[in-house]
Amino acid sequence: MSRADLTEAVQKLYRQRWRIWIVACLAHTISMFHRAAMAPMADRLMADFGISAMAFGSLGAVYFYVYAAMQLPSGTLADTLGPRKTITAGMLLSGVGSLVMSLAPSFGIVYLGRVMVSFGVSVVWLSLVKLVMEWFRRRESATMMGFTHAVVNSGQIAAATPLALMVMSVGWRASLLTIAQVTFGLAAVNWFIVRDNPARVGLPPMTELEGKAIPQVEALVDSSGLSLAQRLKVVFSNKHLWPLFLLGLGTYGAFSTLFHNWAVVYLMQAYDMPRDFAANVVIVAIIGMMVGGPLVGFLSDRIFQNRRLPAVIFTGISLMSFLLLTLWNGGRSPLGVLYPLCFFAGLGTGALPLTFACVRDIVHPSVRGVASGLVNMGGFIGAAIAQPLFGYLLDLGWRGEMMAGARTYPLEAFQQGLWLCCVLAAVGFIGALLIKEKRIN
Repeated sequence: MSRADLTEAVQKLYRQRWRIWIVACLAHTISMFHRAAMAPMADRLMADFGISAMAFGSLGAVYFYVYAAMQLPSGTLADTLGPRKTITAGMLLSGVGSLVMSLAPSFGIVYLGRVMVSFGVSVVWLSLVKLVMEWFRRRESATMMGFTHAVVNSGQIAAATPLALMVMSVGWRASLLTIAQVTFGLAAVNWFIVRDNPARVGLPPMTELEGKAIPQVEALVDSSGLSLAQRLKVVFSNKHLWPLFLLGLGTYGAFSTLFHNWAVVYLMQAYDMPRDFAANVVIVAIIGMMVGGPLVGFLSDRIFQNRRLPAVIFTGISLMSFLLLTLWNGGRSPLGVLYPLCFFAGLGTGALPLTFACVRDIVHPSVRGVASGLVNMGGFIGAAIAQPLFGYLLDLGWRGEMMAGARTYPLEAFQQGLWLCCVLAAVGFIGALLIKEKRIN
């Protein structure tokens, strides 16, 4: 390829990749909205269907059970079927699930709809990760993963105070119906815009444009012709992936258990906050998450030029934040420090997108989707186990008090749940310490 042709190819690729990235990000943004949407309507669902905290915890947890179970199949779909088809199908299914929830006559049907939503959104993130790996340079990977992590988490902001206000205004059913309509619209846009890789639009692959191979990755055996079982064997036998799995299990498990499921109820009951004020605190944590991803990516790619050190620093911030939330004033820290503690708890999750940059460093491109699935599965296993366990701990501490048809819990019960989050955050910190460093050139 001549220099002029190469320059033209680079310009075309740059224009195309940003359009694709934006649309795929929007798809996962609505997925993140679905993930966090239960918290602002927790007490209304508990009251309308007469369910306990553990039952509601299971509604939140089923999302993560399904999501965790789907990560290896999701990675395989990203590697074989391709991101465009995978994302579109997932968005359509999650839209149907949200519609079912909005019309549900019983808690069982709500549960079924939530399962459908979970299956649909479970395939979106790894396809987005695959698109970033295909359309961006290696030296951009940590920064782009962090930036992507920040952008998609705006969905969680929309699922906090804005959703809380919508629930207060039109109720939880009409809110879910609106979510379904938006989800269907994004599925259509994704189909017409997203392309799986540069070759799909007649452009050379990113490795050719970079002009160099990545020695430790290119030396690995190409797994593109392997069966699913063989792909899984290649990935599961890579010992460097398991610390990344632990990092996600602990760090994301702790954050998601509190801020995706129990934070609004905790703040309303422990601090006597109105629903929208409690949702504002959750937004502070999500803003921390949005800041953390790009910051860790920048530190990894540009300042430290490695992966392990920023991962250790930020998982340590996560652990310290949860310890202070748990220990300060018996689990009811002063309002003046509550907001910064929640911000730093979110900031610590900035280590999560870094794990996918690590995946790019240590596995062959042909199995990056499956490897990313294994790593991503960790966080959702942590959340799936901990969310109902948090509810179980609340029910153990319940003293029989009710308000507006929902159970109310003492501060001591919430503190026991916060201790669970501390244990998970410690697991994430240990995972970061065990990361095998591969220096970025």
